[in-house]
Amino acid sequence: METTANSPTARPWPVREWMLIAAMAALAHPAALLIGLVVLAALVVLSAWVPFVWIALPAVAFTVISAVTHRARFHGHAVRPAEEPELTILVRQAAERLDFRVPLLVRIVAEPEVAVVPTRTSGFRTFTLFLGLPLVRRLTAAELVAVVAREFAHQQHAGDRRTSLLLRARDSLVESRENRFRAPAGLVERLLRASQARTWQLALAADADAAAVAGTPAVRNALAQVGTVSAAFYLFVATWVGVLGEDGDFPEDLYEALDAALADPHVASRLAADADENPPMAAAIEPPLAARLAALPEHLGVGWDTSASVALRQLDSLRRRCVRDLVSSEEAAGELRPVRLLDIAPERFEASLREAASHLVEVTGQEFVGGAVAAAADALVDGTWMRLAQAIDPEVGRLPQPMRAGAASDVLVGCLSHVIGGMLLEAGWARVSRWTASVLVGPDGALLDVEELLELAVDTGDPTRIRELLPILTERAAR
Repeated sequence: METTANSPTARPWPVREWMLIAAMAALAHPAALLIGLVVLAALVVLSAWVPFVWIALPAVAFTVISAVTHRARFHGHAVRPAEEPELTILVRQAAERLDFRVPLLVRIVAEPEVAVVPTRTSGFRTFTLFLGLPLVRRLTAAELVAVVAREFAHQQHAGDRRTSLLLRARDSLVESRENRFRAPAGLVERLLRASQARTWQLALAADADAAAVAGTPAVRNALAQVGTVSAAFYLFVATWVGVLGEDGDFPEDLYEALDAALADPHVASRLAADADENPPMAAAIEPPLAARLAALPEHLGVGWDTSASVALRQLDSLRRRCVRDLVSSEEAAGELRPVRLLDIAPERFEASLREAASHLVEVTGQEFVGGAVAAAADALVDGTWMRLAQAIDPEVGRLPQPMRAGAASDVLVGCLSHVIGGMLLEAGWARVSRWTASVLVGPDGALLDVEELLELAVDTGDPTRIRELLPILTERAAR
C-alpha cells in the first residue's frame, strides 16, 4: 500500500525509528545494556582478550532480541467452527472484507480483550484472534465486526518488520517499569512520548479501515462500549473474585453482575467522568476516545446485524470456564462452591473501606479517623496534599514529574472516598447503588456524591465541604 506524507500510515524518517527501537530495547533491559557496555569497554582496554570478549556479545544480543520479539502465551478457550458457526462466519467475513487472507484461529478469553497475535500451529504460521467474552456477550454483531476488523487492519498496518519491532520494544519498555532494576522514569517517559505518535497514527488508520467494513456508527458504538466495559471489569471483578476465592466461593453469575453494574446510572456516570478527565499517559497506544471518534470517516456499513449479539451455542460452557479462569487455577476451581453475586450483600466486598481508614490514620499519625480526615483537609489548604498522597501510595513519587499531580489527586480522592463513604455508611447513611459506596443519601434525604465532593476540594484547594462532614465522622469514631 503506497503512502504519502499526509496519509494516516505515512512513515517518519526511518533512522529515527531505528534509533527509538534500539534505545527502548536497551532501556527495557538495563542489565543487558550494562553488560554490553562493559564488554565494549573491555574490547578497548583489554585488546589482548578481544577474541574471548567477543564471545559474550552474542549472549547480550540474544537477551535483548528475545525480549523484544517475545510473543504472548496462549490463553483462553479454542472456538471450533463446527461448535460456533455464527461467530466463525462473522470473523471470516470481516477478514475477507479487509483481504486479510491468512489461517485464523479464534479463542475466547475471560477479560474484555480483542487482539490478533501471530502464532504458529503445527509448524505453520497462523494468526490467533483473542475475543473477550464480556464483549462478545454485549456487542451487537455489527459492533463485534467493527472491533474484529479493527484488529485485522491494525495487524496489516503494523505488519512490517520495523513497525512490529517498534511496538514490541515499546511494550517491553512499558513492562520494565515494574522491574526492580529499571531505567530513570523521566527517560522512559520521553522515549514513550517520542514513539507515541507512530502508535496513534496506526490506531487511527485501523479505526478508519474498520469503519469502511462495519460502518461508522458501529465503530463509534463499539469503541465507546469497549472502553466502558473494560473500565467496569477492572474496577469490580478483581475485588469480586478475590473475596469469593478466599472464601471458597465461585461467582457463577459474574458476567450478569457486570451487566447490572454497567446498567447502574451512578456507575456509568463515574466511568464516563473518569474517561473524560484522565489525560492520555505516555504508555497509551491509542489517542483519547474523543479524538478517535472525531477522526472517523463516514461510512454507512451494510450487511451486519445492528440489533443483536452473535449467538454463541456454547455460551454456558464458555461462561463457566472463563469465570473459573478468573477465580483460580483449574484444579482449585473445581472445589469452589457456586454462589450468586447478585444475591450477596455489597458489604461483603467492602473490606477496602476499613483498610483505607486504617491506612489514612497511620500515614497521618492521627489516633482516630476523624482526625485523619481533618489532617487531609489541612493538607489541601497548606499545599502538602501531594506529599500526603505519596505517603498513601509511594508509587506516586516514582512517576515522571508531569504525571505526579494527576496520580496524586487520584490516590487522595480514592483513599478519602473509601474512608468517608465507609464512615457515613456506618453512621446510618443509605446507599443509592449496591455498586458504589461513594453515592449516598443523608438523613435529610439529600444526595451526596463523595467522590465528586473530593475532586472539587482537590481542584480548588477548598476543603469546606469535607470539614462539614467531620462532626459525623468524629461522632462515629467515638462510639
